[in-house]
Amino acid sequence: MLAKKYLPHLMFTALCAVGSFAHAAEEPSVKLDRPGYGVKELKEGDNAPDQYQRPDLALKDWRARHLSEPGDDKQWVEIHDQYALIDIPTGTIRKMVPKAKAHK
Repeated sequence: MLAKKYLPHLMFTALCAVGSFAHAAEEPSVKLDRPGYGVKELKEGDNAPDQYQRPDLALKDWRARHLSEPGDDKQWVEIHDQYALIDIPTGTIRKMVPKAKAHK
């Protein structure tokens, strides 16, 4: 009897879990291997490591790479195989673009 009562709830929970994994797989992200801390996956909305907020890492040739204008207090940086638009004051990743898509 209990199985019939809880089966719809379990099915709904399983469906939601599978849907969230599928959505997460579509988001642009990059993995950073941080010595002593393991691997961290960065995606839009995350805070970028401090070194990517430095002006000397900003991509000055963002037009040549087919990226949008960064705007005030933002800069494009290259993190492994992705371009990331970083909000400089907060360090928040506003947008991530795979290198392969940017050059098309």
